[in-house]
Amino acid sequence: MPPPVTSAHRLMYPAASLFAALAVPLWLAQIGGLLPLGWSPAIHAHEMTLGYALAVVGGFLMTRLSRPMLAAAFLSWLAGRLALLAGLPAALALPLGFAYPVLLFVVAGLPFLRTSRSGHNAVFGPLIGAFLLAEALFWAGELGILSNSGQPVGLLLIATLLLTMGGRVIPAATAGALRRQGITLTQRVQPRLEAMGIAGAVLCLLSAATGLLALLGGVGAAMAGASALLRLARWKPHRLLRQPEIASLHLGYLCLGAGWLLVAAAALSGLPPAAGWHMLGIGALGILASAMTIRTTLQREAEPERFPPAATVAVALMATAAALRMAAVWWPSLPLLTAAATAWTLAQLLTAAVLLTRPRRYGMHRIPGRGKSPSPPRGEGIFCCIGRERR
Repeated sequence: MPPPVTSAHRLMYPAASLFAALAVPLWLAQIGGLLPLGWSPAIHAHEMTLGYALAVVGGFLMTRLSRPMLAAAFLSWLAGRLALLAGLPAALALPLGFAYPVLLFVVAGLPFLRTSRSGHNAVFGPLIGAFLLAEALFWAGELGILSNSGQPVGLLLIATLLLTMGGRVIPAATAGALRRQGITLTQRVQPRLEAMGIAGAVLCLLSAATGLLALLGGVGAAMAGASALLRLARWKPHRLLRQPEIASLHLGYLCLGAGWLLVAAAALSGLPPAAGWHMLGIGALGILASAMTIRTTLQREAEPERFPPAATVAVALMATAAALRMAAVWWPSLPLLTAAATAWTLAQLLTAAVLLTRPRRYGMHRIPGRGKSPSPPRGEGIFCCIGRERR
Protein backbone atom coordinates (compact mmCIF):
# COMPACT_ATOMS: atom_id res chain seq x y z
CA MET A 1 0.00 0.00 0.00
CA PRO A 2 1.40 3.46 -0.87
CA PRO A 3 2.65 5.47 2.12
CA PRO A 4 0.32 8.13 3.53
CA VAL A 5 0.60 11.69 2.34
CA THR A 6 0.60 14.79 4.48
CA SER A 7 0.39 18.56 4.18
CA ALA A 8 3.50 20.70 4.33
CA HIS A 9 1.80 23.27 6.57
CA ARG A 10 2.55 21.23 9.69
CA LEU A 11 6.27 21.70 9.22
CA MET A 12 6.76 24.70 6.95
CA TYR A 13 4.47 27.14 8.77
CA PRO A 14 6.14 26.99 12.21
CA ALA A 15 9.58 26.78 10.59
CA ALA A 16 8.86 29.99 8.67
CA SER A 17 7.69 31.83 11.80
CA LEU A 18 10.66 30.69 13.89
CA PHE A 19 13.09 31.65 11.15
CA ALA A 20 11.49 35.09 10.81
CA ALA A 21 11.64 35.54 14.58
CA LEU A 22 15.40 34.88 14.45
CA ALA A 23 16.37 36.61 11.21
CA VAL A 24 15.24 40.14 12.08
CA PRO A 25 17.07 40.33 15.45
CA LEU A 26 20.20 38.99 13.73
CA TRP A 27 19.92 41.70 11.08
CA LEU A 28 19.41 44.36 13.75
CA ALA A 29 22.36 43.06 15.76
CA GLN A 30 24.55 43.42 12.69
CA ILE A 31 23.33 46.98 12.13
CA GLY A 32 24.18 47.76 15.75
CA GLY A 33 27.67 46.29 15.36
CA LEU A 34 27.02 43.41 17.77
CA LEU A 35 27.40 40.59 15.23
CA PRO A 36 29.72 40.41 12.21
CA LEU A 37 27.28 38.48 10.03
CA GLY A 38 28.17 40.26 6.82
CA TRP A 39 24.58 40.34 5.59
CA SER A 40 23.99 43.04 3.02
CA PRO A 41 20.58 44.71 2.64
CA ALA A 42 20.09 42.49 -0.43
CA ILE A 43 20.64 39.36 1.67
CA HIS A 44 18.27 40.64 4.35
CA ALA A 45 15.55 41.25 1.74
CA HIS A 46 16.26 37.88 0.15
CA GLU A 47 15.89 35.97 3.41
CA MET A 48 12.67 37.69 4.38
CA THR A 49 11.09 36.94 0.99
CA LEU A 50 12.69 33.90 -0.65
CA GLY A 51 13.37 32.48 2.81
CA TYR A 52 10.50 33.31 5.17
CA ALA A 53 7.71 34.14 2.73
CA LEU A 54 8.43 31.30 0.32
CA ALA A 55 8.27 28.81 3.20
CA VAL A 56 4.76 30.10 3.95
CA VAL A 57 3.83 29.77 0.28
CA GLY A 58 5.08 26.19 0.28
CA GLY A 59 3.11 25.34 3.40
CA PHE A 60 -0.05 26.70 1.79
CA LEU A 61 0.33 25.09 -1.62
CA MET A 62 2.01 21.74 -0.93
CA THR A 63 -0.95 19.84 0.51
CA ARG A 64 -0.30 16.32 -0.78
CA LEU A 65 3.27 15.25 -0.09
CA SER A 66 4.74 11.93 0.91
CA ARG A 67 6.84 12.08 4.03
CA PRO A 68 10.12 11.73 2.09
CA MET A 69 9.07 14.57 -0.22
CA LEU A 70 8.11 16.73 2.75
CA ALA A 71 11.52 16.04 4.30
CA ALA A 72 13.21 16.97 1.01
CA ALA A 73 11.24 20.23 0.83
CA PHE A 74 12.05 21.22 4.38
CA LEU A 75 15.73 20.26 4.20
CA SER A 76 16.24 22.06 0.89
CA TRP A 77 14.65 25.19 2.37
CA LEU A 78 16.74 24.92 5.55
CA ALA A 79 19.96 24.32 3.60
CA GLY A 80 19.42 27.53 1.64
CA ARG A 81 19.03 29.50 4.88
CA LEU A 82 22.07 27.97 6.55
CA ALA A 83 24.22 28.50 3.45
CA LEU A 84 23.78 32.28 3.62
CA LEU A 85 23.92 32.41 7.41
CA ALA A 86 27.22 30.55 7.40
CA GLY A 87 28.61 32.61 4.53
CA LEU A 88 29.42 29.59 2.38
CA PRO A 89 31.25 30.17 -0.91
CA ALA A 90 28.98 30.86 -3.86
CA ALA A 91 29.88 27.53 -5.48
CA LEU A 92 28.15 25.79 -2.56
CA ALA A 93 25.55 28.35 -1.54
CA LEU A 94 24.14 28.95 -5.03
CA PRO A 95 22.87 25.40 -5.73
CA LEU A 96 21.57 25.16 -2.18
CA GLY A 97 19.70 28.42 -2.67
CA PHE A 98 18.04 27.18 -5.86
CA ALA A 99 17.00 23.78 -4.49
CA TYR A 100 13.83 24.84 -2.67
CA PRO A 101 12.44 27.24 -5.33
CA VAL A 102 12.94 24.51 -7.94
CA LEU A 103 11.15 21.93 -5.81
CA LEU A 104 8.30 24.34 -5.06
CA PHE A 105 7.80 25.06 -8.76
CA VAL A 106 7.76 21.35 -9.63
CA VAL A 107 5.35 20.42 -6.84
CA ALA A 108 3.07 23.49 -6.78
CA GLY A 109 3.74 25.59 -9.89
CA LEU A 110 3.50 22.99 -12.65
CA PRO A 111 0.07 21.71 -11.52
CA PHE A 112 -1.37 25.17 -12.14
CA LEU A 113 0.00 25.15 -15.68
CA ARG A 114 -1.30 21.64 -16.35
CA THR A 115 -4.81 21.95 -14.95
CA SER A 116 -5.81 25.60 -15.36
CA ARG A 117 -7.92 25.13 -18.47
CA SER A 118 -9.88 28.34 -18.01
CA GLY A 119 -6.78 30.52 -18.08
CA HIS A 120 -7.45 32.70 -15.04
CA ASN A 121 -5.67 30.27 -12.72
CA ALA A 122 -2.68 29.90 -15.05
CA VAL A 123 -1.20 33.12 -13.64
CA PHE A 124 -0.12 31.26 -10.50
CA GLY A 125 2.18 28.84 -12.34
CA PRO A 126 4.38 31.58 -13.87
CA LEU A 127 4.29 33.52 -10.60
CA ILE A 128 5.69 30.59 -8.66
CA GLY A 129 8.23 29.93 -11.40
CA ALA A 130 9.28 33.59 -11.31
CA PHE A 131 10.85 33.02 -7.89
CA LEU A 132 13.56 31.11 -9.75
CA LEU A 133 14.24 34.29 -11.72
CA ALA A 134 14.32 36.29 -8.50
CA GLU A 135 16.85 33.85 -7.06
CA ALA A 136 18.94 34.16 -10.22
CA LEU A 137 18.87 37.96 -10.08
CA PHE A 138 19.90 37.87 -6.42
CA TRP A 139 22.92 35.69 -7.13
CA ALA A 140 23.83 37.69 -10.21
CA GLY A 141 23.97 40.75 -8.00
CA GLU A 142 25.94 38.98 -5.27
CA LEU A 143 28.50 37.71 -7.80
CA GLY A 144 28.81 41.09 -9.51
CA ILE A 145 27.43 39.82 -12.81
CA LEU A 146 24.60 42.36 -12.76
CA SER A 147 24.38 45.65 -10.96
CA ASN A 148 21.72 45.75 -8.28
CA SER A 149 18.79 47.88 -9.46
CA GLY A 150 17.95 48.71 -5.84
CA GLN A 151 14.51 47.10 -6.14
CA PRO A 152 13.78 43.94 -4.11
CA VAL A 153 12.35 41.80 -6.91
CA GLY A 154 11.57 38.94 -4.53
CA LEU A 155 9.47 41.21 -2.32
CA LEU A 156 7.54 42.56 -5.31
CA LEU A 157 6.89 38.98 -6.44
CA ILE A 158 5.54 38.10 -3.00
CA ALA A 159 3.38 41.23 -3.09
CA THR A 160 2.06 40.16 -6.51
CA LEU A 161 1.27 36.69 -5.19
CA LEU A 162 -0.52 38.20 -2.20
CA LEU A 163 -2.46 40.49 -4.53
CA THR A 164 -3.66 37.63 -6.73
CA MET A 165 -3.99 34.70 -4.36
CA GLY A 166 -5.24 36.87 -1.50
CA GLY A 167 -7.76 38.32 -3.92
CA ARG A 168 -9.23 34.83 -4.31
CA VAL A 169 -8.95 33.44 -0.78
CA ILE A 170 -9.98 36.52 1.23
CA PRO A 171 -13.32 37.20 -0.50
CA ALA A 172 -14.22 33.51 -0.21
CA ALA A 173 -13.59 33.62 3.55
CA THR A 174 -15.38 36.97 3.79
CA ALA A 175 -18.43 35.68 1.93
CA GLY A 176 -18.75 32.77 4.35
CA ALA A 177 -18.52 35.05 7.38
CA LEU A 178 -21.06 37.50 5.94
CA ARG A 179 -23.41 34.67 5.02
CA ARG A 180 -23.59 33.72 8.68
CA GLN A 181 -24.84 37.27 9.30
CA GLY A 182 -27.49 36.92 6.63
CA ILE A 183 -25.56 39.14 4.17
CA THR A 184 -24.70 38.11 0.60
CA LEU A 185 -21.38 39.27 -0.82
CA THR A 186 -22.06 39.80 -4.52
CA GLN A 187 -18.68 41.26 -5.52
CA ARG A 188 -15.93 38.78 -4.78
CA VAL A 189 -13.01 38.31 -7.17
CA GLN A 190 -13.95 41.33 -9.34
CA PRO A 191 -12.11 40.16 -12.51
CA ARG A 192 -11.63 43.60 -14.09
CA LEU A 193 -10.00 45.05 -11.00
CA GLU A 194 -7.97 41.87 -10.62
CA ALA A 195 -6.74 42.17 -14.20
CA MET A 196 -5.79 45.81 -13.61
CA GLY A 197 -3.85 44.87 -10.48
CA ILE A 198 -2.00 42.01 -12.16
CA ALA A 199 -1.10 44.17 -15.17
CA GLY A 200 0.20 46.91 -12.89
CA ALA A 201 2.21 44.49 -10.77
CA VAL A 202 3.78 42.97 -13.90
CA LEU A 203 4.83 46.44 -15.11
CA CYS A 204 6.39 47.18 -11.73
CA LEU A 205 8.18 43.82 -11.70
CA LEU A 206 9.59 44.30 -15.18
CA SER A 207 10.88 47.73 -14.22
CA ALA A 208 12.45 46.38 -11.02
CA ALA A 209 14.05 43.37 -12.71
CA THR A 210 15.57 45.38 -15.56
CA GLY A 211 16.30 48.61 -13.74
CA LEU A 212 14.60 50.50 -16.59
CA LEU A 213 11.47 52.63 -16.99
CA ALA A 214 11.14 53.58 -13.34
CA LEU A 215 8.20 55.89 -14.08
CA LEU A 216 6.30 53.12 -15.85
CA GLY A 217 7.02 50.85 -12.91
CA GLY A 218 5.61 53.49 -10.60
CA VAL A 219 2.43 53.70 -12.65
CA GLY A 220 2.15 49.92 -12.49
CA ALA A 221 2.55 49.95 -8.70
CA ALA A 222 -0.18 52.58 -8.45
CA MET A 223 -2.49 50.36 -10.52
CA ALA A 224 -1.80 47.40 -8.23
CA GLY A 225 -2.40 49.46 -5.10
CA ALA A 226 -5.63 50.97 -6.39
CA SER A 227 -6.86 47.53 -7.42
CA ALA A 228 -6.28 46.12 -3.93
CA LEU A 229 -7.97 48.99 -2.11
CA LEU A 230 -10.98 49.13 -4.44
CA ARG A 231 -11.54 45.40 -4.15
CA LEU A 232 -11.21 45.52 -0.36
CA ALA A 233 -13.79 48.32 -0.12
CA ARG A 234 -16.35 46.09 -1.86
CA TRP A 235 -15.79 43.19 0.57
CA LYS A 236 -17.65 45.06 3.36
CA PRO A 237 -14.76 44.96 5.87
CA HIS A 238 -16.67 47.17 8.34
CA ARG A 239 -19.15 44.32 8.87
CA LEU A 240 -16.50 41.98 10.26
CA LEU A 241 -14.43 44.12 12.61
CA ARG A 242 -15.37 41.91 15.57
CA GLN A 243 -14.13 38.73 13.88
CA PRO A 244 -10.32 38.88 14.07
CA GLU A 245 -9.84 35.81 11.86
CA ILE A 246 -11.39 37.81 8.98
CA ALA A 247 -10.55 41.36 10.05
CA SER A 248 -6.85 40.47 10.14
CA LEU A 249 -7.02 39.37 6.49
CA HIS A 250 -8.67 42.67 5.59
CA LEU A 251 -6.03 44.61 7.54
CA GLY A 252 -3.24 42.78 5.72
CA TYR A 253 -4.84 43.46 2.34
CA LEU A 254 -5.23 47.13 3.31
CA CYS A 255 -1.49 47.26 4.04
CA LEU A 256 -0.87 45.54 0.71
CA GLY A 257 -2.71 48.25 -1.19
CA ALA A 258 -1.00 50.97 0.82
CA GLY A 259 2.38 49.35 0.24
CA TRP A 260 1.92 49.27 -3.52
CA LEU A 261 0.91 52.95 -3.48
CA LEU A 262 3.99 53.84 -1.43
CA VAL A 263 6.17 51.99 -3.96
CA ALA A 264 4.49 54.07 -6.66
CA ALA A 265 5.09 57.28 -4.71
CA ALA A 266 8.78 56.41 -4.39
CA ALA A 267 9.08 56.09 -8.17
CA LEU A 268 6.90 59.06 -9.08
CA SER A 269 7.52 61.63 -6.37
CA GLY A 270 10.77 60.80 -4.61
CA LEU A 271 9.30 59.29 -1.43
CA PRO A 272 11.84 57.11 0.43
CA PRO A 273 11.57 53.64 -1.15
CA ALA A 274 11.99 51.94 2.23
CA ALA A 275 8.48 53.10 3.15
CA GLY A 276 6.84 50.99 0.47
CA TRP A 277 9.14 48.02 0.97
CA HIS A 278 8.48 47.77 4.70
CA MET A 279 4.75 48.34 4.35
CA LEU A 280 4.69 45.41 1.95
CA GLY A 281 7.14 43.29 3.94
CA ILE A 282 5.86 43.86 7.48
CA GLY A 283 2.35 45.24 7.12
CA ALA A 284 1.12 43.08 4.23
CA LEU A 285 3.33 40.00 4.30
CA GLY A 286 3.70 39.85 8.08
CA ILE A 287 0.00 40.25 8.88
CA LEU A 288 -1.32 38.10 6.04
CA ALA A 289 1.23 35.34 6.65
CA SER A 290 0.45 35.15 10.37
CA ALA A 291 -3.29 35.27 9.80
CA MET A 292 -3.32 32.80 6.91
CA THR A 293 -0.99 30.27 8.52
CA ILE A 294 -3.14 30.18 11.65
CA ARG A 295 -6.43 30.19 9.74
CA THR A 296 -5.49 27.42 7.32
CA THR A 297 -4.01 25.34 10.14
CA LEU A 298 -7.29 25.57 12.05
CA GLN A 299 -9.19 24.54 8.92
CA ARG A 300 -6.91 21.69 7.98
CA GLU A 301 -6.90 20.29 11.50
CA ALA A 302 -10.72 20.53 11.64
CA GLU A 303 -10.80 23.06 14.48
CA PRO A 304 -13.18 26.00 14.88
CA GLU A 305 -12.03 28.89 12.74
CA ARG A 306 -12.27 31.43 15.55
CA PHE A 307 -8.85 32.83 16.40
CA PRO A 308 -7.46 31.95 19.81
CA PRO A 309 -6.48 35.06 21.82
CA ALA A 310 -2.78 34.52 21.13
CA ALA A 311 -3.42 34.71 17.38
CA THR A 312 -5.21 38.05 17.73
CA VAL A 313 -2.34 39.38 19.84
CA ALA A 314 0.16 38.18 17.22
CA VAL A 315 -1.62 40.11 14.47
CA ALA A 316 -1.81 43.21 16.67
CA LEU A 317 1.91 42.98 17.39
CA MET A 318 2.63 42.62 13.66
CA ALA A 319 0.61 45.76 12.94
CA THR A 320 2.55 47.53 15.69
CA ALA A 321 5.82 46.40 14.13
CA ALA A 322 4.73 47.82 10.78
CA ALA A 323 3.79 51.17 12.32
CA LEU A 324 7.08 51.42 14.24
CA ARG A 325 9.15 50.49 11.20
CA MET A 326 7.35 53.06 9.09
CA ALA A 327 8.08 55.66 11.77
CA ALA A 328 11.75 54.67 11.59
CA VAL A 329 11.75 55.46 7.86
CA TRP A 330 10.88 59.08 8.63
CA TRP A 331 12.78 59.40 11.92
CA PRO A 332 15.68 56.92 11.72
CA SER A 333 16.81 55.77 15.13
CA LEU A 334 18.05 52.55 16.66
CA PRO A 335 15.41 52.61 19.46
CA LEU A 336 12.59 52.70 16.90
CA LEU A 337 14.20 49.89 14.89
CA THR A 338 14.66 47.87 18.07
CA ALA A 339 11.03 48.38 19.08
CA ALA A 340 9.83 47.33 15.63
CA ALA A 341 12.08 44.26 15.64
CA THR A 342 10.87 43.32 19.14
CA ALA A 343 7.21 43.54 18.12
CA TRP A 344 7.94 41.52 14.94
CA THR A 345 9.79 38.80 16.85
CA LEU A 346 7.12 38.51 19.54
CA ALA A 347 4.44 38.29 16.85
CA GLN A 348 6.31 35.51 15.05
CA LEU A 349 6.95 33.59 18.27
CA LEU A 350 3.28 33.82 19.21
CA THR A 351 2.31 32.66 15.72
CA ALA A 352 4.68 29.70 16.00
CA ALA A 353 3.30 28.87 19.46
CA VAL A 354 -0.27 28.82 18.15
CA LEU A 355 0.74 26.64 15.19
CA LEU A 356 2.72 24.17 17.28
CA THR A 357 0.03 23.72 19.93
CA ARG A 358 -2.81 22.84 17.56
CA PRO A 359 -3.81 19.17 17.90
CA ARG A 360 -3.22 17.22 14.74
CA ARG A 361 -6.05 15.68 12.81
CA TYR A 362 -5.49 11.95 12.38
CA GLY A 363 -8.55 11.04 10.31
CA MET A 364 -7.77 9.01 7.19
CA HIS A 365 -9.63 8.49 3.95
CA ARG A 366 -8.94 6.36 0.92
CA ILE A 367 -8.01 7.82 -2.43
CA PRO A 368 -8.61 5.36 -5.28
CA GLY A 369 -5.31 3.89 -6.37
CA ARG A 370 -3.32 5.69 -3.68
CA GLY A 371 -4.23 3.94 -0.45
CA LYS A 372 -4.90 5.97 2.68
CA SER A 373 -4.05 9.59 3.21
CA PRO A 374 -4.92 12.31 5.69
CA SER A 375 -8.49 13.58 5.44
CA PRO A 376 -8.71 16.44 2.95
CA PRO A 377 -8.74 19.91 4.45
CA ARG A 378 -12.04 21.72 4.51
CA GLY A 379 -11.92 24.05 1.54
CA GLU A 380 -8.14 24.34 1.47
CA GLY A 381 -5.80 23.05 -1.18
CA ILE A 382 -3.92 24.28 -4.18
CA PHE A 383 -7.01 25.08 -6.22
CA CYS A 384 -9.74 25.62 -3.63
CA CYS A 385 -10.83 29.26 -3.30
CA ILE A 386 -8.41 30.19 -6.11
CA GLY A 387 -10.39 31.07 -9.17
CA ARG A 388 -13.55 29.27 -8.11
CA GLU A 389 -15.43 32.56 -7.79
CA ARG A 390 -15.45 34.75 -10.90
CA ARG A 391 -18.26 37.13 -10.04
